[in-house]
Amino acid sequence: MHTRLAVVVALFTLCQAITEEETDNFGTTGMPEQNTGIVGTVSVTDNGDTWLFESNGVPDHDTATWPWPGVNPNSIEAKANSYNLPKNPTVAESPSCLPGGPIGMAVNGVMMFNPWNAFDENAVEGDTAEIFDQCDGHPDERGTYHYHKMPASCLFEDVEGEASPLIGVAFDGFAIYGPNDENGTRLTSDDLDECHGRYNSKGVYQYHTTTDFPYILGCYKGTPVASQPPGGKCYFASDANEDGNISDEVVVTTLASTTSSAYIVSPSLFLCIIIFLNQLLALRI
Repeated sequence: MHTRLAVVVALFTLCQAITEEETDNFGTTGMPEQNTGIVGTVSVTDNGDTWLFESNGVPDHDTATWPWPGVNPNSIEAKANSYNLPKNPTVAESPSCLPGGPIGMAVNGVMMFNPWNAFDENAVEGDTAEIFDQCDGHPDERGTYHYHKMPASCLFEDVEGEASPLIGVAFDGFAIYGPNDENGTRLTSDDLDECHGRYNSKGVYQYHTTTDFPYILGCYKGTPVASQPPGGKCYFASDANEDGNISDEVVVTTLASTTSSAYIVSPSLFLCIIIFLNQLLALRI
């Protein structure tokens, strides 16, 4: 009976966006940040139906000298980041736009941002590209060190032909992986949906970072937790032109004071339910 119960629990966790085993991916190298001497911290706490992700947002890898005279006047500061996210996020009835500021947390506790700079222009490529350090990040005016692009230089090893690791979590609870799928196949934005994600072979939805626009996320597939005060600008990657910039003709979406609570039964949840019931019948529990 104990063996059967263990199998049931294992099958149920297959439906989780981030499993308990994967929470072990969240951690830091313990390397002090060179400008501040502060050691980055990140933790994941089991809160029943949710995971509580907390960090100080300080990078645990090499950085440039910030402020960088003539390039970026901002300094890195420690923050009190705290996000309580569902273990089993559900695909929303319609996707949500991406606000300015943090849209996800990397496994080292560093914040992940949308693909645009403060002027709604592509922050990664083209004439509007910003300057990043050797580990793909930089600080903003609030002192938040962050990634706009795939952080493959220092956060994770991008190995051709191998499945990419979990590299972060979006603020709707869905996991973010590197550019290769579970079979080691390289992905581009053309292989992903409008939010820059896909369903894996187990039927679980996940995002992927890529080297092409929008790099990390294109929108939220699930229902995000509030990450910025109401009234801020909010865009979908589909709002951008061919250069990745938001044109003046785009109607700005402003963040509401509450997020939508509408849900549908997603293919991932449906497939997990089918697998779960089939295995229960096989076990004759």
